[in-house]
Amino acid sequence: MKTPYRMNIDEVPAFKVAPPSQDKPSEIDVRMVYGTDTGMMIAGRQNGYHSRPHYHDAEQWNYVLDGEIWFFIGHVGFRCRKGDIIRVPRNEIHWTWVRSEQGCVMIETHTPSLTGDPALAKGAVPMVAAGEVPDRNGVNNIFVDYPQARQIEERALAADSER
Repeated sequence: MKTPYRMNIDEVPAFKVAPPSQDKPSEIDVRMVYGTDTGMMIAGRQNGYHSRPHYHDAEQWNYVLDGEIWFFIGHVGFRCRKGDIIRVPRNEIHWTWVRSEQGCVMIETHTPSLTGDPALAKGAVPMVAAGEVPDRNGVNNIFVDYPQARQIEERALAADSER
């Protein structure tokens, strides 16, 4: 039975987005759905993906399905592996870096959704019933200059190598 409350991942079209990067240009493989408040995506990032520091007026949750990824939130950084859950507070500067050969696949949620980003909105699928209003305007990533990013990364990587 077709319902707006259940969808198989194979029914969600895959697309690519290329957010600004610190190093080489790179893409994210995305499948995204959203409702009236929250957006959820399955996002794959390849080795070398290194996002620029940014924030958004949305709380973000991530669950690492496979691989590993470094998260930097504010002034701290940490390596995340399969099974890890990460929370990024609303309006907190953050960025990621995929340093592992196998890359990383995550489930990400944003409340409100990231449908304010035109690149994501064009491929996202609304999951709403008749009478509900999908959050088509959501929020967007706001990229910022964050000169201390390299120092934060170096400190986190050094601390991790000492373990």
